[in-house]
Amino acid sequence: MSAPDLDAATQFLATNARVLERRWFERVFGGAGPEPVRAVDPAIAGWPHAPWWVPEPGAPASLITTGLIAGTLHAHWVRHPWLDRATDLLWRRVGSLASTGPYDLRAVLHFLDHVPDRDRARTAVAALAPVLAAPGMVALDPAAAGEVHTPLDFAPLPGSLARDLFSEDVIAAHLDHLAAAQREDGGWMFNWLAWSPAAEREWRGGVTVRALQLLRANGRC
Repeated sequence: MSAPDLDAATQFLATNARVLERRWFERVFGGAGPEPVRAVDPAIAGWPHAPWWVPEPGAPASLITTGLIAGTLHAHWVRHPWLDRATDLLWRRVGSLASTGPYDLRAVLHFLDHVPDRDRARTAVAALAPVLAAPGMVALDPAAAGEVHTPLDFAPLPGSLARDLFSEDVIAAHLDHLAAAQREDGGWMFNWLAWSPAAEREWRGGVTVRALQLLRANGRC
């Protein structure tokens, strides 16, 4: 059973990651307080960003960003009028989600993993099982190359509602592969397009903390 080198990851984050990911790592693995993580700039307008991160005025709310933000807020028991509206919107969209892309589905499942109405969430995940099983949605081979999405992307935690849709052997194989994917510099690499050298370094910081957090939650570190 492979295990990550936490000391090497610490050094990688200290020398490569953004301040946000360094504070996130300190919060999760070093017992630091949440205040530095909360104090981040809320918008990318006026700053360099990937060409696909372009808001479209008047377009429907994004399942990706809305699902990820709402799920994270629910995970921390936040109460806010925006979250109430976002939750209502996501329930409406989830109920009619016959097909979608993998990033949208990952965000929706993150929301369903944390929204308070657990019975409704379990029913929704069961209804989404055919969507998850669509060709090209999930790469069951841990060594699959390219911008693929693995079972750990859709069911990262032992308690994730979609975890029962994958066998224990498949999950174990992907955890082994994730642990072994740590590079010599201590960090992990992502599998999508890096649009600039600086963006690559910064994304690797976030990917590294997420890999460590996922491995720890699954008993691997």
